[in-house]
Amino acid sequence: MINLDNRWLTGLLLALVTGCGGPSTMGLATTPEEAKATVTTALDAWKNGTRQNDLALAKPPVYFQDDAFARGTPLSDYSIEGDGKVVGAGISFVVNLSLKGDGSKDNRSRKVAYRVVTRPNRAVTREENMP
Repeated sequence: MINLDNRWLTGLLLALVTGCGGPSTMGLATTPEEAKATVTTALDAWKNGTRQNDLALAKPPVYFQDDAFARGTPLSDYSIEGDGKVVGAGISFVVNLSLKGDGSKDNRSRKVAYRVVTRPNRAVTREENMP
């Protein structure tokens, strides 16, 4: 039978109960620079008339989810407010959109938020009920 020193045993038990690595946090799936470049790429493509499927087929692809973009509503202009903020594993950007009317409606402005990740894929997702 092995004779264990009480101090060693106490230390081992304490390490097992509390863990050795401290608190674990989920890392970001992007960097601020990559996220801003990705949302800019997506919005520029929309503004230039690129279709959602074409953006997803680009090299590298960008998966951009926005109902107005998917419906084919033209984007005449946009502006990104600030540098974004970390939300979950991504970065959220507040964006002012200027959407073209369909003939029966004038151009309209809308303030929205997009969450961006770049790993494992570049994705821009519209956040509902935000900002």
